[in-house]
Amino acid sequence: MIQSPTGQEATDGADVSPTVQAWELGIRLRQRREELGMTAVVAGKATGIAQAYISGVEAGRVKLPAGRLAQLIEIYEIDPEDAAELEELRVGATRRAWWHQYSQLFPADFLRFLGYEAGADHVRSYDNELLHGLLQTEDYARAVIRGGNTYVRLTEMTRRVKARMARQARLTGPNPLNVSTVISEAVLRQQIGGPAVMHDQLNHLVELVSSHPDQIRIRVVPFTAGAHPALGGPFQILSFPSPRLPDLVWQEVLTSSDIIDQSARVADYTMTFAEAEERALSSQDSLALIRQIAKEMG
Repeated sequence: MIQSPTGQEATDGADVSPTVQAWELGIRLRQRREELGMTAVVAGKATGIAQAYISGVEAGRVKLPAGRLAQLIEIYEIDPEDAAELEELRVGATRRAWWHQYSQLFPADFLRFLGYEAGADHVRSYDNELLHGLLQTEDYARAVIRGGNTYVRLTEMTRRVKARMARQARLTGPNPLNVSTVISEAVLRQQIGGPAVMHDQLNHLVELVSSHPDQIRIRVVPFTAGAHPALGGPFQILSFPSPRLPDLVWQEVLTSSDIIDQSARVADYTMTFAEAEERALSSQDSLALIRQIAKEMG
């Protein structure tokens, strides 16, 4: 197992996030219920479980005890092989992951996002001002966190930086996370932390791409590209190894954050990302521009 910067064991595969396992368990139970033409209200009455509880389980937000799952398996007439898979997911969903230690530091939606990210196998992101957290150096991350909230205490800042670094454990291991990011040229030129921090950060990007060309891809949209649909703000699309799980979008802006799972909206973001890629420099030219700006920062 990979040791994360928090000192705890980090996930080393794209299929072991308790958040994602709870989500898949809920999706499979909902699909089976719908196959039977049964409403959540009817399922609740048949098992003595409140409809709100059924809905919470199906959304992956409520933990399911073994006895409750056994009731649903019986009511839904699920065959033994599928039942065994569901029980495996249920057990996995009860695990305590590394991000749970930050439950007092981050809002619930962000903690849920960390769980999705830990279980994803591919992240596509568009960023117009800041680098994706998975690609940040510790000094860059500290400067971002300090600049984003002047009221963060030193001890809290340290924990926030550790959490950001812990996320990067997914970039290594037997099942490393694939990252495809499209960034505005402004991301490279915005002097987060000053020229020295940016010089090291940009060299870090060069090293990541050069040493992991098939896993980490960075494309730069130059200032000369003009207007394009992604200009409105940053977002990322998370894809998962299980064919049962749809893509999700995470969007975080100044005053709010959102996990988007509606298929039509996710499709819009997917198309927007593709259009941003079309406006971007090639991978080779993007790397050359990063090197050039790093040299300027030095």
